[in-house]
Amino acid sequence: MKIRPSAFFVVSLLLWFGVGSYSFAEEAKNDLGALMPKIEPQKESGKKSVEPVFAQVTYQGLYKLAWSMGAYSLDDKDAIDSFLMIEECNLFEKFYSDEFEWENIRGATKKYLAGLKGKVPTYYEYLQPILLKRYDPALQGFPLERGPEYVAVKRFQFANFMTARTGCSGYNLDSALYPSAATLNVFSPFTLTFVRVPKDLAREYVKWNAGRKVNGVDARQAIIRYRFRVDKFTEINNVFLGSSFNFEGKLLRIDVFADPELTMPLYNQIF
Repeated sequence: MKIRPSAFFVVSLLLWFGVGSYSFAEEAKNDLGALMPKIEPQKESGKKSVEPVFAQVTYQGLYKLAWSMGAYSLDDKDAIDSFLMIEECNLFEKFYSDEFEWENIRGATKKYLAGLKGKVPTYYEYLQPILLKRYDPALQGFPLERGPEYVAVKRFQFANFMTARTGCSGYNLDSALYPSAATLNVFSPFTLTFVRVPKDLAREYVKWNAGRKVNGVDARQAIIRYRFRVDKFTEINNVFLGSSFNFEGKLLRIDVFADPELTMPLYNQIF
């Protein structure tokens, strides 16, 4: 397993061309009896036509997704060790130096990983702040700042945890083999350069936003929520500023909200 000294772990989610929301969940277990959590179901049981549950990507969850879609081989001991370093840091630090006990842990982990297919969530969502220009009364909507960057987008980065640090003190994974970022390729490109908002609602938003600042400057900020489905792992390669898992899938919908708490909807688009 290729490891090197770790750096400070910063968690952020970035769109292919912008800054996204922050999301992270620590998952460290204290003993082998707690090895690996149960996978939450994708949908509520016993009901028909239930909306899928949209999860938020975590660093650990990204590796469950990659393993469930065949990104690594079950015969790759280094990959299994790396998964344990990410997912079960306490176990790694306690037992890795004992090769006999560690072989038992590897075996249990291999069985767990073999059963992941079809059990890991594939519906996700994340948030991204955007800036809106002045309202256009004729077209009844707000043009986006940096609008050209949102034209015919086919690939976007839905996870970027900045480093491959695992939480295990003194260890850092080789990001070329074990990325901390992920991109999604969608078959149909999407464009969002204009947020159409009825005049009365736009007036309330402008009034609510008055005096609010972004980085010390008056600005009209809104929040996009992206909801999408991951269908297939394709490869690990260098994308954007570093190594990344690459997946294929479908963007299902976007919703634009006035506030970070997502209580003031402005616009939505279903694909």
